[in-house]
Amino acid sequence: MKKTAVFLFLLAAMSLQGCIKTTTTAATPSVQPPQISKETVKQVEAQAGNIAASAPLKFSEMKGYFLKNSVKLPNDVNFITAYSDKSFDAALGIAKTMTNTITMADMRKNIVAVIAMKPSMTVNDIKINNAYLVGTNIYIDYEITSKAVSDVGYFISNMKVFEIERPQIVTNVSFSDPSKNITVLPFGKRNVSSPADVDSMVKYYTGTYKGTLPAADGPGINIVLALLPDYTFNMKQTYLNNPDRVFESSGKWAPTEDLSSAVLNYDKDASEQMRFYFIDKNTVEKLDVSGEKINSELYKLRK
Repeated sequence: MKKTAVFLFLLAAMSLQGCIKTTTTAATPSVQPPQISKETVKQVEAQAGNIAASAPLKFSEMKGYFLKNSVKLPNDVNFITAYSDKSFDAALGIAKTMTNTITMADMRKNIVAVIAMKPSMTVNDIKINNAYLVGTNIYIDYEITSKAVSDVGYFISNMKVFEIERPQIVTNVSFSDPSKNITVLPFGKRNVSSPADVDSMVKYYTGTYKGTLPAADGPGINIVLALLPDYTFNMKQTYLNNPDRVFESSGKWAPTEDLSSAVLNYDKDASEQMRFYFIDKNTVEKLDVSGEKINSELYKLRK
């Protein structure tokens, strides 16, 4: 109950197992493909189709959008997930016309999944048959069928955009076709070393982190940050150019919904919050006020 309450508070504040062929690449606006470990892929595969342990997720098609030119489609079938307004806008644009009624995405309550095919002269229909949650993994069963008009005489891009109910915690999203070919994508800002689940986060990623971060008015600030398993923290900040200038603070912390970061003072005003990204079990990196990476290597703390 305590873990659930922590996650719900943070979200409110932040407003078949068998023969499976696996692909872990996907269309993405970024240069680097999403990172995911082979062990995680195997774990996600093992739960695919476990309906007895699943919870259904509502989903609906979104019309009136197009893929931006910056999005590359390296495979015959490509997948994109958007978890924020920023990631949505990076991949999709609105195809405005005089008659279109555009369904706007509510990224506070939903995630967005895009299934896109390489341009071809075949007209295909893309649909989702089922979406469900097992543990912290979203599973999407999709199907692609060719329409009666198979040759249109010119290249067209087949793609569909879907809005899917947003679970409380999401670590991975997988796409599975009728032949059980599966593609697994990490959700949100996860990396190959992000916590696999809540229990491993508490066991391996809590502890005391130390380091020196840049200061606006001096050579730096020595930081000692203790992330405790009971979701409280203590932090001591000492200015290097003035050892008597010391600030100590404590409060509550909670992970982001993708378990990629820790948010200090999640229950307070945004101006009092600090975010630290889990690079691995022994390293965190301070993020900016909007939760984005700072373009510098000087913001890391280590155990």
